Amino acid sequence: MKQLRKRLTPIAKSLLLSGFVAMPFLSLAEITNEQDIEKIEVTGSRIKRADMESASPVSVITSTDISMSGISSVENLLQEMSFSAGVAGNASNAYWTSGGYGTAQVNLRGLGIKRTLVLFNGRRVVAGGTGANSSVDLNMIPTSMIERVEVLKDGASAVYGADAVAGVVNIITKKEFEGAEFDIKAGITDENDGESQDLSLTLGGNFDRGNAVLSLNYSNTEAVRQSDRIDCAKFGTEDGEFQCFGSGTTEGGRALLADGSQVQFNQNPDTNTYGNAYGPYSNAQHGFEWIPYLNAVSPMERINISSFVNYEVSDSINLFTEAMYTKRKGEQIVTPRNGFGGIQVDADFMYNPTGQDLEFQRRRNTELGAPYFFQETDTVRIVLGLNGELDNGWNWEVAYNYGRNTGTDGWTFDIDPDKAQQTLDDSTCTYDNTNGIPCGDWFGTNELSQDVIDYVKYRREGTGGNEMRSWTANLSGELFELPAGTLAFATGIEQRWEDGWRNPDSTVLANGNEDPISGSFDVSEAYIEISAPIFESLTADAAIRYSDYSFTDAETTHKIGLTWRVNEQFMVRGVQSSAFRAPVITELFGGTNGENLRTIDPCENATGAIAANCQSDGVPANFVQDGTTILTSVGGNPELGAETADTVTVGVVWEASIVDGLSATVDYFDIEIDDSITSVNGSDMLRLCYEDPNGNSQFCDSFTRHPVTKQVDQLNQRPVNAAVEKVSGIDVNVEYKFDLYGFDAKTIVDITRLLDHESTPFAGQPTIDKVGYITEDQGSYTEWRGNFTFALASDDWHVSYSLRYIGSADDVNGGDFDPLGKSVDAITYSDVAASYRFNDSLQLTVGVDNLFDEDAPYLTSWNDANTDVMTYDLLGRRGFARLNYKF
Repeated sequence: MKQLRKRLTPIAKSLLLSGFVAMPFLSLAEITNEQDIEKIEVTGSRIKRADMESASPVSVITSTDISMSGISSVENLLQEMSFSAGVAGNASNAYWTSGGYGTAQVNLRGLGIKRTLVLFNGRRVVAGGTGANSSVDLNMIPTSMIERVEVLKDGASAVYGADAVAGVVNIITKKEFEGAEFDIKAGITDENDGESQDLSLTLGGNFDRGNAVLSLNYSNTEAVRQSDRIDCAKFGTEDGEFQCFGSGTTEGGRALLADGSQVQFNQNPDTNTYGNAYGPYSNAQHGFEWIPYLNAVSPMERINISSFVNYEVSDSINLFTEAMYTKRKGEQIVTPRNGFGGIQVDADFMYNPTGQDLEFQRRRNTELGAPYFFQETDTVRIVLGLNGELDNGWNWEVAYNYGRNTGTDGWTFDIDPDKAQQTLDDSTCTYDNTNGIPCGDWFGTNELSQDVIDYVKYRREGTGGNEMRSWTANLSGELFELPAGTLAFATGIEQRWEDGWRNPDSTVLANGNEDPISGSFDVSEAYIEISAPIFESLTADAAIRYSDYSFTDAETTHKIGLTWRVNEQFMVRGVQSSAFRAPVITELFGGTNGENLRTIDPCENATGAIAANCQSDGVPANFVQDGTTILTSVGGNPELGAETADTVTVGVVWEASIVDGLSATVDYFDIEIDDSITSVNGSDMLRLCYEDPNGNSQFCDSFTRHPVTKQVDQLNQRPVNAAVEKVSGIDVNVEYKFDLYGFDAKTIVDITRLLDHESTPFAGQPTIDKVGYITEDQGSYTEWRGNFTFALASDDWHVSYSLRYIGSADDVNGGDFDPLGKSVDAITYSDVAASYRFNDSLQLTVGVDNLFDEDAPYLTSWNDANTDVMTYDLLGRRGFARLNYKF
């Protein structure tokens, strides 16, 4: 088989080795004057090219960037980049449900994790999590095995299929290695917590007809409690002072009496017997401080084993394999369980001290302690394939890709609400426990007997998984000569099967709190892509793909791109493409699942039309929301169809001749999604309802209020094919390389200006614009985000200083009632690192992230730890050290 070596000039090498750059156009002459050039495949096209010429903007994060940071996870690398926005799961988020508990994803352009396609060496990856999940769990991929990450910031459904609406993240691993390498990295925060360790061993070697690589990795991250970063849950007052508040699910319990009053039962077990004391409920007096029971950063332990083998079967056929196994364990401390609510208790129940019939509303059962929420996942991925080169120079490949993810999650203990209700009904329970169902004294702190605790307590555990199988066949090469050059092509077919399932805990299932999920689909696809030089300086790219899903209509997507080299300094590029996303298994087949989601009731402190409509609905003018979350029913919708998108990217590339080493790219992107699959969040549904109850009647039908307290007791939030979403913005990249006192110096600036991020829930409804806002459960959509890096390098030294800029933003729910949290100033995080190579075998890297210990800002719409954990740094200043030894 013909063995070809990459021969790149310093310009091209710097692009691959620099931190996060947009690839500029490079001509053949700029790469090399030699004839034996290897044609490589750049993310965004299946056509192998002899240069980096691309109509679509592609950014690169290299292994050097990773080693010079204290980050041990792929998603944190990506989420810190300027092209990320919105909400995605990460290690700083104690509760991430929609993507799978404990999982981590990336959200390009803020369009959602399901619209970013994640590839592993150019191929799809099975979804990860603990059952019927919707996206790849980036936790499964250790950073030590990554050669580079290519990020295509453009729609690519015509090339890669569904899901590539916002773009593609292609994680490329080290597949060829000779020798042995041991790498150890450890980090800790200024607060002496959040310890992390990352150990990896890579072994590789060449044999007569190929190469084999084996990688072993162990990672461990310790927990950080919210109480170690913040004093309490806060909200601002009109006089500019913070006020702490507690959860309305209180110790000792509270109830609604028959006369309409709300009472709190005794919280001091030393003052009376059988909880006889009770009085009017007051959150300020009785609220439960839950912050000590939540993590700011969740612990995770991961073991990974990966292998890559290439074997030359003959001069024209090569066998390759990729195998990976990852086990991930995580746990988060959970607040003491509530377990029941809305239970009716008779006035003559022995332990009822009120003498009235009552409705038990909430109770924080601290007598049972605080449980831990745990997850354990196992992910297997195997790729087996053949590739080669035909006599005419065409390249071909046939591959089978198998992935399976299984997981278990649950709580170390929970409370069975059905059994709890039995202990409050003396027609069922007995006060002396003669029938095995003890009556319970839930009326006050520490009044529960051990018999009652043992009766209602159980270990909660659910299981699930995801499976993906696919066959792919691809062919690429050159067809014939045109007057301006060679017409190149790529074509291929794919058959893919995906399954997802979720089996809830039997007690949860029996009580109707969660439904099982089981679904599958298959898809057949075919595509063709061509690249045609029209003139010597103008090249056209085009692609078309046909996708036939088993549950929805077939879709055809296209891509048309142009690159025009105006002169030696300027290139103009542009891509117009269509994309689509088919609904995932959870969106189609997911049953009802109750989640307590952060939701703001607009009737509290309402003014104008909202206040009038709230009062017309029976909500009193002095209404105060009880807590910050509302029980929300989420699930699937079998009537969903595919969403479609049109994307446009236009940009210029400038390689300055007047300043040696200076280059820049500017790209405008515009994405418009029709029939978008979305779920309107609870706060928006409530607000839209009370802004216009008639025009937005469908939102008013999505929730219910308690007949007496008028608290929202349940929301219904399910995915629908909405009207339209639109995102547009500008990416700017500037790179300058120069010599500084004998050092190779480099500066890189990446800036994203978000122009539009609009969504219209339904035709004729108001458009919601997120630009410049931070939301309560969808993350930040600040107008400006940027990254700056300055690096110096010599033969032995490498020093870097990096800035991460997050622009100012307003809180979407901010107002006069909370002036301290209604807006956030711009924040800049600084990171420094230095690396020294002692000899050919040993290298030491040390660094500090968040050098100036910037605190996360307080927000009205905080979703954890009084801030937006998807956007801001909770850990504070932290240091790391990394030792790399080759032998």
